[in-house]
Amino acid sequence: MSKQNKAILIIAVILIAVGLILMARESKAPQNNNGQTIKPVDQADHLLGDANAPVKIIIYSDFQCPFCAEFAQTLKRVEQEFKDKVVMVFRHYPLPGHQEAEPAAEASECAAEQGKFWQMHDKLFADNLAGRLSQEQYKQDAADLGLEQNKFNQCLDSGQYQDKIKQQKAEGAIAGVTGTPTFFINNYIYPGAYPLDDFTASDGRPEKGMKSIISELLK
Repeated sequence: MSKQNKAILIIAVILIAVGLILMARESKAPQNNNGQTIKPVDQADHLLGDANAPVKIIIYSDFQCPFCAEFAQTLKRVEQEFKDKVVMVFRHYPLPGHQEAEPAAEASECAAEQGKFWQMHDKLFADNLAGRLSQEQYKQDAADLGLEQNKFNQCLDSGQYQDKIKQQKAEGAIAGVTGTPTFFINNYIYPGAYPLDDFTASDGRPEKGMKSIISELLK
C-alpha cells in the first residue's frame, strides 16, 4: 500500500471514529447536575412555549398537591416575565395518599386529546385551591372548556392514560424526583415550589428565585 493510500485510510478511520462519538453523544439522554438521567422531551410531553427556547423547564407535578398549585401561579409569572425565552414541559408525578391526583392527571390527558391540556391544567389547579377535585368536577370542567363531552367522558371513565401517568412518574424517580413540585431548568434539578423572587430558606440561607435562576442562564 502506498503512503498516499495509507494516509487516506487513516483519515477515513479517524472520520468514522469521530462520527460514532458524535452519534453516541447525540443519542445519550441528558443528565441533571446529580448525574441522573432525565427523559428527553418528546411527543408525549405537553409544552407551553417554543420548543427551541434557550431555557427549558421540565416540571413534575401533582394536581392535588397544594404546593404545586402555588407553583403553577409562579410559573404563570415566569411566562409573563420571560415570554419566548422559556418553554415549560409538564409531567405527572401523583403522590401516594393523594386519591384525586391520578384521576385529575387522567382528566388533563383526556382534555389534551381535544387540544386543551393547558386550559384543563389551569382548571384542575383552581379546583385544587377550591377543594373540589372530583370525577364530576372534571367532567364539568370539560363542559366549561367546550370539549366534546361524550368523548371526554369515555376517555376519563376508561382510564386509558393510567399507564402513561405511571410511566412518567417512574421516569421522574429515575431523574431524582422524590416529591412535588420538582422541576429541572436546563437539566439542573430544583425540588420545591420556588417563588419568582429571591428568598431566604428555612435554615436562613439566601436562595435564588426563579427570576434570578433564569436570568443568569440567559446572560
